[in-house]
Amino acid sequence: MKIGAEEAKEHEMTMEQSQNEVNYKMSIKLLDILKRKGIVSDVEYAQIDELNRQSFSPCLAKVYV
Repeated sequence: MKIGAEEAKEHEMTMEQSQNEVNYKMSIKLLDILKRKGIVSDVEYAQIDELNRQSFSPCLAKVYV
């Protein structure tokens, strides 16, 4: 069984993965604003979010649901 530093190293993100996470979170914040202002519908929100997940490939996408 791995514990501590070994396990953390195994789950470490690369700089690119980390940047993708930041970009995805920024896109969600902007998308939330557009939805709150009525500029995008729930359906459009879901479609755009799916495209963003494909573009940014966030590792933590399941956590954001």
